[in-house]
Amino acid sequence: MTEPVVSLAHARKSFGDNEVLKDISLTVSKGDVLAVIGPSGGGKSTLLRCLTLLERLDDGTLEYGSLAVARSEGGSAVYGDKAVIAETKTRFGLVFQNFNLFPHYTALKNVADPLVTVQKMPKAQAEERARQLLGKMGLSGKEDLVPCELSGGQQQRVAIARALAMNPDVLFFDEPTSALDPELTREVLRVIRELAEERMTMVIVTHEMAFARDVADRIIFMDGGHVVEQGAAADIINNPQHERTRAFLTNYQEG
Repeated sequence: MTEPVVSLAHARKSFGDNEVLKDISLTVSKGDVLAVIGPSGGGKSTLLRCLTLLERLDDGTLEYGSLAVARSEGGSAVYGDKAVIAETKTRFGLVFQNFNLFPHYTALKNVADPLVTVQKMPKAQAEERARQLLGKMGLSGKEDLVPCELSGGQQQRVAIARALAMNPDVLFFDEPTSALDPELTREVLRVIRELAEERMTMVIVTHEMAFARDVADRIIFMDGGHVVEQGAAADIINNPQHERTRAFLTNYQEG
């Protein structure tokens, strides 16, 4: 059996009186593509934010491979020290819905800069890796443009190149196409599809149901802070078992 890349068990997270994650458990193994679907406010983005340390769990355990990031102790999540957190951050890449590029940096510098500042890679080597990844994203010739000179789809592909540059064990995507029109959405989904074919481990929060069915290995349907249903992607989309999943998916049936 493949060793899990990331494991979450009995996760809970509240904001004030609003419990957003209610006893969530999931495991992502090497080469898995997991899609997380569900209505707005169901807890999908909070789940991703907790997995990527942008939010801290109230209770539960979080592990990256054999690295214990948070453990449950007396009804609370206790996190590892600074060294553990720093190591955890090298294990994943995160692609936001709004790109989060540095506006005054070129595409090349956006990708190369973290390699220089975080991994202490020599500048020439970092730029070579950045060029290679931008080429992989179909952006050769765009290296010297700043974000405002690129389309939304091109900006998102720069963001994916930046996330890949650090050689993460897993890539997280938070609604990567929600800010894009249909044509630009297709560009970005094509890149993610190619990464899936290369067996890149990915967790994708998405509202693109056909894409989730065709590209993901597994799908989790979240609603009201719970995992309502999970299983093989085609089974969940084509033959959902739970009434709530069926109701949600009727809104997404393709014409």
